[in-house]
Amino acid sequence: MKKLQLLTRTLWMAAFFTTVISVHANAQSARNKRQQESLLSAKKWTIVEVKKKKLGKLKKMDGFRLEVGNEFSLGIDHKFGYKNNDYEYMSGKWVLDGNVLMLIHDARDATNRLENTSYKIKKLSKDELYLKRITKPKGKIRFK
Repeated sequence: MKKLQLLTRTLWMAAFFTTVISVHANAQSARNKRQQESLLSAKKWTIVEVKKKKLGKLKKMDGFRLEVGNEFSLGIDHKFGYKNNDYEYMSGKWVLDGNVLMLIHDARDATNRLENTSYKIKKLSKDELYLKRITKPKGKIRFK
C-alpha cells in the first residue's frame, strides 16, 4: 500500500513539474514573438542589398520588384506598406509565425485575389533586418 501511495505521489509531482515547465516555455515563446514584432514595427526599413537578380525583374515579381532604396514598413496593427523606386505602393497584412514573416496582399493583376509571400527572418536587430525569400523567386534581402 505504501509503494502505491509513493508511486501516486511521484506521478503527481512529475505531472506538476511538466505542467510548470510547459507553461514557462509557452510564456517564453510568446515573449520572444512580442519582442520580434516590436523590432519589426519599430521603424521604416530601407532595402540596402538584394541578392538575386530575379527579385528585381518585373515579370518575376508579379509587377512589384524589390530594389535597393525601396521602403518597407510594418505596423503594430499587422498592416504593412511597401513603396518602390517608381512611386508605386503596395499594402496588406503581415503575420509572424516563428521565424517566418508572411505578407498577405492583393494580386497586382486584375484577378482580385490575395497573394501570400513568405520570408524567413535570418537576422533581426533594431538596426538591421535580413530576410530570405521562401516563395519563388527565391533570394535574400537586407534592410537597414
